[in-house]
Amino acid sequence: MEKELFFTQKKGTPYAKYLFTAFAAYIIALTTMFGKTTPFAASLIGSLSGVECACAFVGSALGFLIHGGFFEAVPSMICCACIGILRIFLGRIKSTAAAVGSSVLTGSAVLLTNVITADSATDILISVIFAAASGAVCFSLTVLRRISDDKNDFTVLRPVNAAAGGIIAVFGIAALSALKYGIFNIGIISAVVLSTIFSYRFRFAGGAIIGAFCAFGMALADSGLVYAGIALQLGAIAGAVFAPHGRLPQAAALLLTSAATGAAMGMNGEMLGFMADSLVGTVIFVALPLDVIMERLKSNKTTLAGHEPAEVFADRLSLAASTMGELRYAVEKTAETLDKSINRDISSVYNSACDHICKNCRYNMKCWGEEYNDSMRLMNGLLHILKEGNRVYATDIGGALGSRCGKKQQLCDLINRKYDDFISAEQVDRRIKEMREVLTHILDTNEKLFNSISEEFSGDILYDKAAALKIRRILERCGLSFPKAAVRIINGNLMIEAYGDGKLNCTAEELGDLIIETLQKEFDLPCILEYEGKTRITVFQRAVYGVRTASCQLSRRKDGYNGDYITTYIDGRGNWYSVLSDGMGSGARARIDSAFTCGLLTKLLESGASVESAVEMLNASLLVKSADESFATLDICRIDLYSGRTQIYKAGGADTFVHSGKKVTKISGMGLPIGINCNVSMDARTFTAGEDDVIIMTSDGADLSEQWLEQAFEKDSGKDLDTLVKNIAGAAKFNCEKGREDDISIVALQLKK
Repeated sequence: MEKELFFTQKKGTPYAKYLFTAFAAYIIALTTMFGKTTPFAASLIGSLSGVECACAFVGSALGFLIHGGFFEAVPSMICCACIGILRIFLGRIKSTAAAVGSSVLTGSAVLLTNVITADSATDILISVIFAAASGAVCFSLTVLRRISDDKNDFTVLRPVNAAAGGIIAVFGIAALSALKYGIFNIGIISAVVLSTIFSYRFRFAGGAIIGAFCAFGMALADSGLVYAGIALQLGAIAGAVFAPHGRLPQAAALLLTSAATGAAMGMNGEMLGFMADSLVGTVIFVALPLDVIMERLKSNKTTLAGHEPAEVFADRLSLAASTMGELRYAVEKTAETLDKSINRDISSVYNSACDHICKNCRYNMKCWGEEYNDSMRLMNGLLHILKEGNRVYATDIGGALGSRCGKKQQLCDLINRKYDDFISAEQVDRRIKEMREVLTHILDTNEKLFNSISEEFSGDILYDKAAALKIRRILERCGLSFPKAAVRIINGNLMIEAYGDGKLNCTAEELGDLIIETLQKEFDLPCILEYEGKTRITVFQRAVYGVRTASCQLSRRKDGYNGDYITTYIDGRGNWYSVLSDGMGSGARARIDSAFTCGLLTKLLESGASVESAVEMLNASLLVKSADESFATLDICRIDLYSGRTQIYKAGGADTFVHSGKKVTKISGMGLPIGINCNVSMDARTFTAGEDDVIIMTSDGADLSEQWLEQAFEKDSGKDLDTLVKNIAGAAKFNCEKGREDDISIVALQLKK
């Protein structure tokens, strides 16, 4: 089945590639520099091998014959034929020495061919220039092809890519500039398209670098195009400014900047021709399906080869970023409120009221000039009344001001309203300060979150690329597009993490059977997560232990909601998580808080966050989730199924009990529930559990003791966990003091080989 898939990937694709290679060679053979046929068809042949090399020779030979006739074409055809024959022997060697040798061979053949046909010293000089240029272009083409074969990403502007591409751009634009059809110059049109594409993809770096290469190529072809090249580079940089807004604004910015530059330098015939070519080039750029091209470059030849771990790491970060979406809205809204925050002075309450009431009064200068101190004492007295929680009335305004004022009641009403507004604004300010602290905490937590994810990819980690290749083929057969996989080897065990576009067309059981059959190793059931049109699969080699679970929940009131929430999760590294959360109070409101806590914690753990960073993120989200207080306890049990190493994390959680042998040990936590303040207080305990050991997790409603549990285990021996947790929950409810009842949740975990 795998062999069929392998050949299916190859079938049909070479013919289009061969035709394109021949056509490219034909176009190159038509180009000229310094009045002579360019040597770059030889460079193309020197960078290829096998059938592609033969196709390039056929295309270039046809171009030579059409362009110069038979006798003029013979020397160039002989040169290309010699290079092509020698490439048959060097084509399969991909070392740097082979690339250099092929470039030297190409340059030497071009030099010899042109020197033999030279008629003057100028022709010999041109021959030397052609030889150096053809060798450089051949080496650049070989480098780019090797990068492609090594599955590197062409959508990243690396120095090697830029240098090789720049050499090809300079000589390619210079050669194509000789192809003119009416007023249109193919070289300039190509330069415009190339500059706009790189400005679109790489913004200022792309526009500046590729624009400079294209400008140099235009100047090399015709010294009259120097100013046009400068206009193109400035236009490419200006287009980069508008690239985030779309291709139409980018194209318009390039045209306007180029036109303005041309007008400043003098709009001659070459510049007018350049503007016509720029218009055609921008139209081609807008019409190109760039998104499809970029995706094809990004996934270049990835259907069969294993991806580097960095690519899987990028998808992991993407998943983590999507998980942050639920928090982003609260952060954005808080930031908007922060921008509107202003400083306030309580004296503005009476100042603004008096300004409004007293401004047209004939006694204004008397009250607020000669008797200013008396009036201020009176106003401060009114503020004192307001601060005590009372309202001010006309009878509260005494003294000389009260005896002459005819609008005392209007003044008091306005002061009351201004004070209410001031108090409301102060409450908003206090809330803003709280949110500012939360925002700072969120930023710190984000840093910890991404650091915890990246730590997995640091250090010495072994990867099985052959296994990753097989996993990719399996996922392709199961319906995923562009699958990527990494297979890590940790302590001799395989850990698989894979991503792909779309959804699987098989069940987790069927996928697991395919993986076991292909890799010839035992694996646990794959964990499948679908998000934003993509699918993530994590699988780990079958562990030493399994976990039997049982739970029982009793509500405080009959037929009411239980405010506790229980969830379990197993990651792709062989860690089992059991999470118990108790929301504030009981009933539906508490259930919302506990379900929110467990659900978001699971998402964060799935994204690769550590327990500590995930809990801090949860704490921040509860702080901003609603205007009312919203907090919940958190009890996490993590078990390494390979070693039995167990970690208990508690943030305000109730006691946990561990039954090992005949003894029961209590694990208590001193931490506070999450959502109370920005500083998370969480206890962590670590121990190693063995086969048949039972871990009992409880909520606050269950008041248990070690002695009672030891007796319960003696009766049950841990063989029937369902019965055990029901008996424990029933006894806990029976023993609750009247008036202090609460929701009860009991979770039992037992390790089994």
